[in-house]
Amino acid sequence: MNKNLFTKELKRSRKNLIVWTSIVVGFTFMVLAIFPFMEDMGKDMVELMDKMPPEIGKAFGMDSQTWSNILGFYSTYYGVYIVVLISIYTASTGANILSKEERERTAEFLMTKPVTRWEIFKTKMTTLFTLAMIIFVIQTVSAIIGLMLFGNDTFEWRIFTIMQLSGLVLMIFFTTCGVTLSMFLTPKKNFMGMVVGLTFGTYFLNAIAKSTDQTTFLGYFSPFHYFDFTVFDPDYAFNFIGAAIFLIISFGLLYLSYTTYVKKDISG
Repeated sequence: MNKNLFTKELKRSRKNLIVWTSIVVGFTFMVLAIFPFMEDMGKDMVELMDKMPPEIGKAFGMDSQTWSNILGFYSTYYGVYIVVLISIYTASTGANILSKEERERTAEFLMTKPVTRWEIFKTKMTTLFTLAMIIFVIQTVSAIIGLMLFGNDTFEWRIFTIMQLSGLVLMIFFTTCGVTLSMFLTPKKNFMGMVVGLTFGTYFLNAIAKSTDQTTFLGYFSPFHYFDFTVFDPDYAFNFIGAAIFLIISFGLLYLSYTTYVKKDISG
């Protein structure tokens, strides 16, 4: 790994990291802070849920217990919004980190240095996953603080850990998807639209799959299908097999990206 390039990439990415981390942490605290008010409205919310079509509750992972337990309340928003937000940040960063020199016409300067493409790729991937872990760890710590501050009783660490680890695997998968996309597309100023479409699209595909028995098969095409956030399920457990499969796929995507990167004609 090239330490100078690593330091340079971190400095270039810090502003974006601060902005996205602030958004994710702010949203986490906002969700947990409103739980005491939602808990007071628990009976009304349960009645409202009973009046709603059950398909809507299934699609968004909500049921009557969501409003009576802070961890259940948090899981609804974590699985829907927080994981998606973090994945959008890491995937868009992954899509831009290898293509920025070509896009900005500065690739020639980087390539003329006594640094191999393997070293460039390895350093940029180290930077990318450092940024990803920073935002993930800060969000996790923020969630723990929020659960302790706004919860009226102790929460189950086992369930919380399963949720966060599931989110971590999804984040890693979408991050590598972003990297791979950038290798096969013309360098863009911003991959955000494509990344948002990928993450939200696969999430809503799973939501549709949950809503009716006729659309269940659609869930198999979404990574969210394999990592459940329904924490009140008595059999709720971490999907080790699913995690292993998606981590292997992620490694495969990185390898594909590397082999493409070293052979790619990079103009700059």
